[in-house]
Amino acid sequence: MGKIFENVKGTYDYLPEKQIIREHIKSVLQPIFVKYGFAPIETPILCTFELLASKYSEGADILNEIYQVRDQGRRKLGLRYDLTITFSKLVSSNPNINLPFKRYEIGRVYRDGPVKLGRNREFTQCDIDVVGTDSMMAEAEYMMMIKEVFDKLELDVEIEFNNRKLLIGIINEAFGELEDDRLRRSIMLIDKFAKLSKEELLQEFQIIGINEEQFDNLTNNLSLSYTEIKEKFANSNNELISQGLAEIGEMYKYLDGSEVMKSLLFTPHLARGIDIYTGMVWEIFLAGRKIGDLDFNVSIGGGGRFDKIITTFVDDGKEYPAVGMSFGLDAIYEVLVKKNEGKTATTVDVYVIPFGETDYQAFKFASQLRMAGARVEIDKNVKKLKKSLSYANKQNIPFVIILGEDEFKNGFIKVKRMIDGHQEEFCLTDYEGIARWVTE
Repeated sequence: MGKIFENVKGTYDYLPEKQIIREHIKSVLQPIFVKYGFAPIETPILCTFELLASKYSEGADILNEIYQVRDQGRRKLGLRYDLTITFSKLVSSNPNINLPFKRYEIGRVYRDGPVKLGRNREFTQCDIDVVGTDSMMAEAEYMMMIKEVFDKLELDVEIEFNNRKLLIGIINEAFGELEDDRLRRSIMLIDKFAKLSKEELLQEFQIIGINEEQFDNLTNNLSLSYTEIKEKFANSNNELISQGLAEIGEMYKYLDGSEVMKSLLFTPHLARGIDIYTGMVWEIFLAGRKIGDLDFNVSIGGGGRFDKIITTFVDDGKEYPAVGMSFGLDAIYEVLVKKNEGKTATTVDVYVIPFGETDYQAFKFASQLRMAGARVEIDKNVKKLKKSLSYANKQNIPFVIILGEDEFKNGFIKVKRMIDGHQEEFCLTDYEGIARWVTE
């Protein structure tokens, strides 16, 4: 095959058996989004580069990952790298939107970054955001949604969470108040706590002027539990630590007694990015960081509070507090592929095989069965029965109906369950009964 037919690195084709899994993820997410009051929107993939660069400070890694293009007027454009930036633009462009405004969007985004398991260059984000509320009820609601989504997907997850106010307060406690650039670089390094050794981190901190004693003070505090931090700083004048602890405590109150509490994992070194977050932040991981025998230490979703982005965009003197998150469809897809290894997904409930001169009657039968609610495929090629059954097996179609002249003459048919060969007999016109059995 010539190189012209090769996919760009980090982009993929998905044949039906794979795309079915991806569509299944969306079919789980979308009704839950709606259930919690989020409404659908759609925003452009193609944006001005100025818009895309406005969310982060100069030097941020994400700016190097923007796919840049120019139109015929030589204007500098780019492909969106997430859905938050276009959501912020939408709110600022529509000043009459009723607040709080809750939206969801499922769409493609692009990042020219490293490619690895669960992280592609063209990928699908499934975002939910609310703007116009500073209540911690919003964060608690997101935790409940996360639990519901992954229960529905039959995946056991851990929700690592932290608070940016608390984190910055702990940094100030260890280093004193830092200027913006050193604070930003410190947060970037803290976000690598789980990836780098203590010695490697110390070397990196020393480059930005942090000594070993200050570093030890920081790492000691970042190894404490929520309760231990709360006790240690009970009488502290550090306002950011107090605010961060209070927000975590408030979220706990909303979630007290719920099943999601078992999935929450306070992680004081979690920073999630560098610039945009102002309060609670979280990342979702598979429990145990494994799927089967595969190590999978990859985030499958995350989000947080970003109270300044939309406020800055709108710039009308009002505050636009916001909270949002994204479910990583591509990462979740990789997990489900591994979990269902050896199984072939299908969109068909029953395969109808005309036998003999029954094509017209079988076509009408299949149409009636679809109207009754079954997903039906009909064998349209003249071939031997053995080959038709083999096709159904390869497509993982769970039920087969053979329609010959005898079936139409007698008025009864047998529906065969392929996995074990069990057959149930139905009246030929009992379309609803047949549909119930093949779809239950």
